[in-house]
Amino acid sequence: MDSDLGSSPSSRKAMPLVDHLKYLRAACAVSLTGSSIGAAQALHVSQSSVTRAVQSLEDVLQQVVFDRSAQGMRVTPSCAELLQRCVRAFQCLAIAPSSKVGLAEGEGWMACRFASGVGLRHLRVLMSLAATGSETVTARQLGVSQSAVHQSLVQLEHFSGKKLFTRSRQHGLRVTELGTQVIHGCKLFASELAQADEVLAALFGRVAGRLAIGTLPFSVGPLLPVAVNRVMQALPGLQVTVVDGTYDALIAKLRDAEIDLIVGALRPDFSVQGLMQETLFVDGLAVVVRAGHPLALHKKLAWHHLADAQWIMPMPNTPAQTVFERTLARAGLPLPIAQLRVNSALMMQSMLMQSDRLAMMSPRQIESEIRADLLVVLPLAVPEAVRTIGLIRRSGILLTPGMQAVLAASRQVASEMAGENPLNKPNA
Repeated sequence: MDSDLGSSPSSRKAMPLVDHLKYLRAACAVSLTGSSIGAAQALHVSQSSVTRAVQSLEDVLQQVVFDRSAQGMRVTPSCAELLQRCVRAFQCLAIAPSSKVGLAEGEGWMACRFASGVGLRHLRVLMSLAATGSETVTARQLGVSQSAVHQSLVQLEHFSGKKLFTRSRQHGLRVTELGTQVIHGCKLFASELAQADEVLAALFGRVAGRLAIGTLPFSVGPLLPVAVNRVMQALPGLQVTVVDGTYDALIAKLRDAEIDLIVGALRPDFSVQGLMQETLFVDGLAVVVRAGHPLALHKKLAWHHLADAQWIMPMPNTPAQTVFERTLARAGLPLPIAQLRVNSALMMQSMLMQSDRLAMMSPRQIESEIRADLLVVLPLAVPEAVRTIGLIRRSGILLTPGMQAVLAASRQVASEMAGENPLNKPNA
């Protein structure tokens, strides 16, 4: 642990919690052990340094964090959730959480040299090195000397006990397996502390926080826009970012806490450690064409009429692709020879409206275009052409008010949508 625990605090308003790791580490240890003596023993520092750190944290936060008594130190009710999140954050830094006898759940980080010793400077260097693979570039990015970066890396690998990077003249720095694990933990650590900042803001009566939502193409429809609008009206201080991406890319971002939630088509064989799925509703798929398409002129339509059709196919390894292939096989039609795939809803709609191509889509996804007589759903039976729409998020987390609001709004909107018949849905 850094030795200058009692250095002068700066203004709380000017700095997020991540800038006060020395104070937070001591306070978390006190909250777990119940005293400054116990915290000092767990962190291998002096009792006086722990006492100074706790006092400095209270000065920075402008809050009484602990009630002191002859029986020890107990976290005040107002700061209980704050320190709970901070403890969870430090646990994310535990490379190999200790199974030492006498340590309760959440205390393992205190027996981990990396979690109890790393500082903000180390974390910034580590994350930059992972991104750049170069000590020189990292030094330039952080505005420090290369020797300072190298020294921080040496200390990081001392804390971890093993190499975090391999080095070569040709490829620079490459992250090791342990390095990947540590970097993942550091990203989760930063996410937990950012959520603790939201709790702290609430103590001062400020609604704050950020929420990043990943969406999968062709599967959200009106669900998320309606839900987000409701949440923003209820929590105007919440900052929401919505990003599109492929399934694998968004899953990686979610695991590293770069986004908080994924909304879209769920995979039936889902099994990703640390993540969980929640079903919202089952969505039907239909064959869609432009208004005025020759096939749209048929009052009755059979699949053999589509034998020579040109398709815009779903993306590979998606639930829609599975449904598409199964549906064509059941109808006795081969897969298109010239395979055109589009991963953009706007591009898909534009290509449909400007050609005689067909696509298998959710009518909910294009309600506005159907109402405007730009796209139509063919009167064609598509049995069992369904997929499950839902949410994917990290399991075992403490939900922020923003996340709770988005989850509640999404469930409510999904319930409302489930009670409606999709516009022009075949066989409705």
